[in-house]
Amino acid sequence: MVTLDDVRSWDSRTLTAASEDLTRRWRELIAVHASSTEDVIGEGWVGPAADAARQAMRRIRSDLGAVSNELLRVATCLGEAAIDMAGLINALRAVEQDATDARFTVGSDGSVVDTAVSYSVAREDVWSTVRDRRRLHEELAERLTQLLCTATAFDEALALRLVGEVPATFVAAAVADSIPRDATPAANAAFWSALSPAARTRLLVEQPGLIGNLDGLPARVRDSANRRVLAAERVRLREVEAELRKELEANLFGGMFSNADAGLEQTRTRIAALDAIEATLAKGARQLLVLDNASYEETTAAIAVGDVDTATHVAVFVPGLGSTVAGDLDRYDSDMDGLETVARQMLPAGAGPSVAVVTWMDYQAPQLGWSLLDPDRSVASEWAARAGADRLVPFLDGLDAARAEDPHLSVLAHSYGSLTAAYALRQGTGVDEFVALGSPGLGTPAVADLRVPSGHVFVAEAEGDLVADLGAFGRDPGVLDSVTLLSTEGSDGRSSSIGHGDYLAEGSTSRYNAALVIADRSEDAVIRTRPALFDLIQKLLYL
Repeated sequence: MVTLDDVRSWDSRTLTAASEDLTRRWRELIAVHASSTEDVIGEGWVGPAADAARQAMRRIRSDLGAVSNELLRVATCLGEAAIDMAGLINALRAVEQDATDARFTVGSDGSVVDTAVSYSVAREDVWSTVRDRRRLHEELAERLTQLLCTATAFDEALALRLVGEVPATFVAAAVADSIPRDATPAANAAFWSALSPAARTRLLVEQPGLIGNLDGLPARVRDSANRRVLAAERVRLREVEAELRKELEANLFGGMFSNADAGLEQTRTRIAALDAIEATLAKGARQLLVLDNASYEETTAAIAVGDVDTATHVAVFVPGLGSTVAGDLDRYDSDMDGLETVARQMLPAGAGPSVAVVTWMDYQAPQLGWSLLDPDRSVASEWAARAGADRLVPFLDGLDAARAEDPHLSVLAHSYGSLTAAYALRQGTGVDEFVALGSPGLGTPAVADLRVPSGHVFVAEAEGDLVADLGAFGRDPGVLDSVTLLSTEGSDGRSSSIGHGDYLAEGSTSRYNAALVIADRSEDAVIRTRPALFDLIQKLLYL
């Protein structure tokens, strides 16, 4: 196992110099090889001794050719290794610099220690500061661990290649094999940062499916990889559709004695989902951050409006009951586009802060119909929310891990999606704001369980929204202590939201309030000063 001090002592310039020196010697040897011909022995000498001399010259020439080829192989190997080593060294320096800037120290054994003994922040910010430093401490440790794993894999692969035990193509395979499996977003970010540009390009072109959904990688990389996967999946599914259609047409009984009809229906559903994704991306200024065509019965995805890599304020929207990529992505994306526009208009003009909003549909949202009988997908059960939370947590953490500076991060969730988001927040994320829209419950009676800074949990409940009064998953969020109730009533020329699905309507007060939270201007939001009648009754009952 390569140690931290080993990597600290590495100098890629040494490998570059060795490669250049060996290349120069290879050229010299090639010149000798070219001049060592059988013509050295003229035709005036014949007989057994002359034949032996000519055979010896041929052997020398062959040996020179073999030696020159080996010299070039080693020189090339060292030259390529120098590039990979430089990436590892720069990645380590970046981690150590980040640690130093944040007042952490990195020991020779890879340990990370917080050296800050006090925090110069307002009292109300102490909790969030402690939370963020704890998260940063964990991220730095994970990045170092992953860097050492990558350095060890690099060192072992280079050793095998130098002794000629593996071909050059083994190195590319080793890079693909070294992609972290089920690792944290911080570890994924460290892996990516340590790769050379050539290795990154090769993975992106040859193995896009391995990195497109890797939380912790830059959004532009994930978008590029997932667009490649999208194109390939469309071709594959069209071929599957044609084969299943032929099978059904050739079978007198159709799909009665096979699963071809069900398979064809599912294939067409997935194609419709891909159509919806393509149509959304065609709007422009979009990033395809997730494309999963295998984990569930239906395709899942996440698409951002704006640049997640650079946005000052990033919001993630989690939809609820009945939502599917094929049926709802376009509508949600339009809502997020409008929300991004309103939030951006609230920021200072010029080349300053910016906004990106993500429609996150990477979980199997509950559906009506037969799904009501499936506890894993029923809206009456919390299991779909728990499963979705396990996917949402690394996605949220990855938004932070992929960037040098964390964005101001908000989560907006509607209906059952608010339960999914709440379970994710309870696992500890870097989320700064949480807005629950028409929530049937957050799965906890204590807002502190959500591990969001105090005063930054918001609830919106529209008139006539019966779902928001159910309290199906814990108490009605509108009566919980420490939440801020956002108004959904018309004010200052803005419209009211009515019912369960009208929270992000254009020109509504609720959308205006959500945009203020995203823009970190929640103090300007329109607050609901009086509880609804049903909320008041519930609050009195819980006293």
